[in-house]
Amino acid sequence: MSASLLTTIATPPSGRATALLLDHHEYAQSVFLRNRPAPWDDPTSYARFFNQAQGLLKPDLAILDLNHFYTHHLEQNPTLRDALSQKKRTGYALRTMLADKALTSGAIELAQTLTAMASGPVVLQIPSPMQWLQATHHHSGSSDIDSLDADDAENSSMYVADWLRGFAALPFTAILLDDRPITPSAPATPVGFDAYAPIVNVTAHYRLVVGMRDAHGVTIHQQTTRGSILPENYWLGEQTTLPPGDFHITQIPATAIPEVVLNQLAQLK
Repeated sequence: MSASLLTTIATPPSGRATALLLDHHEYAQSVFLRNRPAPWDDPTSYARFFNQAQGLLKPDLAILDLNHFYTHHLEQNPTLRDALSQKKRTGYALRTMLADKALTSGAIELAQTLTAMASGPVVLQIPSPMQWLQATHHHSGSSDIDSLDADDAENSSMYVADWLRGFAALPFTAILLDDRPITPSAPATPVGFDAYAPIVNVTAHYRLVVGMRDAHGVTIHQQTTRGSILPENYWLGEQTTLPPGDFHITQIPATAIPEVVLNQLAQLK
């Protein structure tokens, strides 16, 4: 079992006064892979890529975002897309995707390999059930996501919770539900932890911290600890002030210049 998110925030491994939770995927893909596709089909190669970025940028916590993994495989697998479209029932596509044994095994293998090779603490990020439901709903033949509500999200959280059990024994410091809209046109449908009781119960059973990420920051279930957004323009050298918060969560944009990024990192003391 790795150190928990709360322990890492309280005592950042970097020695910074405020812990840095970093989403470096897009930036690392631009810099290290020169915008080539990430090696999602090769867990060891992806773990090396992830570790290369983690080693250079030295965040207190790094994010593994499995939404990228699932998006890649949906794009590459027409058979799976067809399976998701077999029924029109709300949530059927998401349930079918998460129940795909080969895909789940691949995701778990990736997570196992990455956590074994990572040079520092890792947070597992997945879309919130509402966001995943909205992102997969079009496979049902409907483009109407405005009608999806908290009850639909709660039903979907049962599928996500069952799937999440496969990752529960891995040494992640926390599970982060990403509630930011996956597509800009998606409606804002706030859904709190209460609707996600199945996920909260699973994470509590395995003594995992669970948090929710949105456009304003990160909240931790049953904790007053809160993460503030360090905006992307900070990494472009356009902002120097730091927002107040118990920790910072941030995403380095793909267009950031490496020299500027390293300089901005040095300012986070």
